[in-house]
Amino acid sequence: MTETTHSDRIFQAFAATSRAVMITDSAGLIVAVNQAFTDLTEWSAAEAVGQTPGILSSGRQDAHFYEAMWSMLRGAGHWQGELWNRRKGGEVYPEHLTIDAIPGGKGETTHYVAIFSNIEEQKRRETHLTNLAFYDTVTGLANRGLCEDRLERAIALARRRSGYMAVAMIDLDGFKGINDRYGHECGDLILKAAGERLHNCLRESDTVSRWGGDEFAVVLSAVDGANGVREVGLRMVAALRRPFILAGDEIALGGSIGAATYPADGDDADEIVASADRAMYAVKNAGKNGFALHGEEESPKPIHRRAV
Repeated sequence: MTETTHSDRIFQAFAATSRAVMITDSAGLIVAVNQAFTDLTEWSAAEAVGQTPGILSSGRQDAHFYEAMWSMLRGAGHWQGELWNRRKGGEVYPEHLTIDAIPGGKGETTHYVAIFSNIEEQKRRETHLTNLAFYDTVTGLANRGLCEDRLERAIALARRRSGYMAVAMIDLDGFKGINDRYGHECGDLILKAAGERLHNCLRESDTVSRWGGDEFAVVLSAVDGANGVREVGLRMVAALRRPFILAGDEIALGGSIGAATYPADGDDADEIVASADRAMYAVKNAGKNGFALHGEEESPKPIHRRAV
């Protein structure tokens, strides 16, 4: 029986390790890969050897990323980090990568050893935690915390540019009856549909959030004065007036919407939200299902104007 040599044991360990391993020569040509590499990337050893690591490139990292990587490799002989690579079949995946430069007898680099692992599950967990922290689980919209952060940013931007921004507070009219008649699961469907309608009234730069219960908040960034806010407000009123279909029934709801602008109605987030709230409650007290801009609450015309 042939005795297992030291080099054989090294090769067996290389082949059996659970993390993907790729070895290149000093010119960057692949000279060896293990089975875990093939399992992850879908490239067989026969296909990969003689190629460059470019066969895994996803295109998501730019030239500056690779320049920084090689600068560290040449200087410190080591680099580690996260990046996106592409499988042979075209699927892009995230990985954690460690690269070490292997020196020869005279100190020159003879090979590079790259060890990497799939971190898709880690990224999914991170995304899930982010969604829990910043997004409403019922509607998928921004939650109150994220909305408040974007509100602060919009105010700061408007302040720097001596411009305007606005906040609209929205309360669904008649929503309690939905939960009482159809149950909370159907009520959640209505909340989701209402959120989608509001979102479709806005620009990409704006934010609609579920503030809590059946109340929504909208941050309008860089608005063109009061007339621009009224236009969006009336558009949202019209969107919520359209019947919702639930369990084969047409459900008539509506929304009471109040808005306030920076800098006219407050100098900070709390003041502007409070002003928008006052306008919204004025709409509800005047009969619901309409829009008012803060400072115009006493006039019934702006409250009950129908959207065009």
